[in-house]
Amino acid sequence: MKKYLADDKNIRPLGRTLFFNDIRYIDWCCSGVEFIFTGTEICAEIWTDWTLDEPWKGIFQAYYAVFINDEEIPSRRFGIAAGTKNYEIFKSSRPETVKIRIIKLSEGAFSKTGIKSISSDGKIVPTKPLTRKIEFIGDSITCGFGIEGKNADEGFRTETENSAVNYASLTARHFGADHSLISWSSIGVCSSWSDDGNINNGWVMPKIYGYTDLGLEGIIGIKEHIEWDFERSPSDVIVVNLGTNDVSYTKDIPERLSEFERVYGEFITDIRRKNPDAYIICALGMMGDELFPQISNAAASMNDPKIYTLRFDIQKEEDGTGSEKHPNSVTHKKAAEKLSEKISEITGWK
Repeated sequence: MKKYLADDKNIRPLGRTLFFNDIRYIDWCCSGVEFIFTGTEICAEIWTDWTLDEPWKGIFQAYYAVFINDEEIPSRRFGIAAGTKNYEIFKSSRPETVKIRIIKLSEGAFSKTGIKSISSDGKIVPTKPLTRKIEFIGDSITCGFGIEGKNADEGFRTETENSAVNYASLTARHFGADHSLISWSSIGVCSSWSDDGNINNGWVMPKIYGYTDLGLEGIIGIKEHIEWDFERSPSDVIVVNLGTNDVSYTKDIPERLSEFERVYGEFITDIRRKNPDAYIICALGMMGDELFPQISNAAASMNDPKIYTLRFDIQKEEDGTGSEKHPNSVTHKKAAEKLSEKISEITGWK
């Protein structure tokens, strides 16, 4: 078996990943690697910082999926065991040439991972990028939090978090587009989720969006922040689905609503500065749309012909819910259909 590094010579990175000290760190939802493999057997050596030294930590294990030849159903789906281990990715009784995509299903807030090497009895080469690129910026909804949970009363587990079947991934597949997810549970724009009603702005999306992965850096020994190269793979469309958690702070208080509108507008201005040619869709609504008026005001004040708004339908009781009252696959599918219609309308994509 020959060992390959997961560098740009051998694989195509998907989403925001970080290659550091010969390890391809896979942290964000739906980020990963893709390549063409010719041979009979291939495996990946994967590291995680996750440990099970306390029983409660079991709910935070990272999960991966392997897709072969663009199939929608993964050929393999597995949890990443503590430490560094080898995982079988593909095996055949005869030599084959297949496209392999390895992605992280769970989010970066819970357990970091990295591919140390890829071993095979054949050869691997990177795939080519798709012509369309969509970036999704969001919170737990965009992570696919609890999407496979049985009901609203079921507690969160990374095992039921599946970013490959959420509204973002469904939309990207509809258009045959590459996509990346910059999403983190409980995150907000002005304030992330607040249990006591006070502002919680230590970790908000405007502070982390411009960097490759602030949540990973300290864990792997990076001392200086690494900015994301927005020119490397420019997005055609950017979907911002934030505001659900800010409601825990704004609470219909006029001054706070104005504060949210101002900070949201500043964030969209920053997104535009970093992505000068992209269509930007400011969306909200699957778990509540209280702040949509402020989002609409902020978007309108930009006077930018390529900035749009989209109000998602709030999840319906008859459709059921996932874990902790989060949208299930039914709601995500409806949101993907509505978003796809909007993208077609503004871009002309069919």
